[in-house]
Amino acid sequence: MNIIIIIQLVVAFVIGLTSLFILYRITNNFLTKTYQIEEQDNTAFTVLQMGIVLSGSLVLSSIITPAINVIRIMNPSGALNMSNVLISMGYVALFAIIGIVCTVVILAMGIFMIFQMTKVNEMEEIKQNKINASLITVALIIGLSLIIDDYCGQLCEALIPYPEVPNFL
Repeated sequence: MNIIIIIQLVVAFVIGLTSLFILYRITNNFLTKTYQIEEQDNTAFTVLQMGIVLSGSLVLSSIITPAINVIRIMNPSGALNMSNVLISMGYVALFAIIGIVCTVVILAMGIFMIFQMTKVNEMEEIKQNKINASLITVALIIGLSLIIDDYCGQLCEALIPYPEVPNFL
């Protein structure tokens, strides 16, 4: 079995787990401190957190393929070359940062836009455990993530140092 495949699997798992944990912590701390939302027995807030994690998963899934590709490109023979592995991990870290930033921007824009489009204070509704506001907010956030996730992956793909291909024309 090729060791690069195992490294790719581990990298995908670590990127996903770490990025989602960071995203959850950032958004959870921001929302609970900014809006003084009590987490216990608040189903609406739990639904909002679920939407945040799903949104993050969608965007982060688009950066996994470029991250795996850079590992494959930097180690073409399948053998481990430590300098190439370190360079690959640098690209993977960069892609994870791009994915987290894109997700936070999507979340912020989605939440800001829904707050501007309606006359209802959604965070106050969520704070009062009214699930309607959280479902609409989550639908918008996930919808934006579905639309934007491919472009986040393409941004990462554009950063990969592909080898020069000879032009025969």
